[in-house]
Amino acid sequence: MIFPQTITSAAATAFLAFSLGVDAFGTPCVYQQYKCGYNLVATQVYNNTELTTAVNMTGPIPPLATNQLLQVLYRCTDTNGGLAGNSFCIAGCMTMLGNSDDQCAL
Repeated sequence: MIFPQTITSAAATAFLAFSLGVDAFGTPCVYQQYKCGYNLVATQVYNNTELTTAVNMTGPIPPLATNQLLQVLYRCTDTNGGLAGNSFCIAGCMTMLGNSDDQCAL
């Protein structure tokens, strides 16, 4: 019978298509959470391209050098790990303990 083989092939193709569509980051940030750029890169596997895109979509933040992207406070915009640049932390970005949001140093 060709019919069961066709169903198996279709299921395998669908599985492969969905598995290739996974976002570039390994663990998305939590919705409405604020995180420093260096934490997003170090612990959640975001990359400089994703950080640059988030900053460029935020009007008040000027274009930044790659090392400055790590000192930006980012807001997680959705449950899929989307980011928006919240603010560039001139005095540095600080990791807060526990599940607290990160903050800019004053």
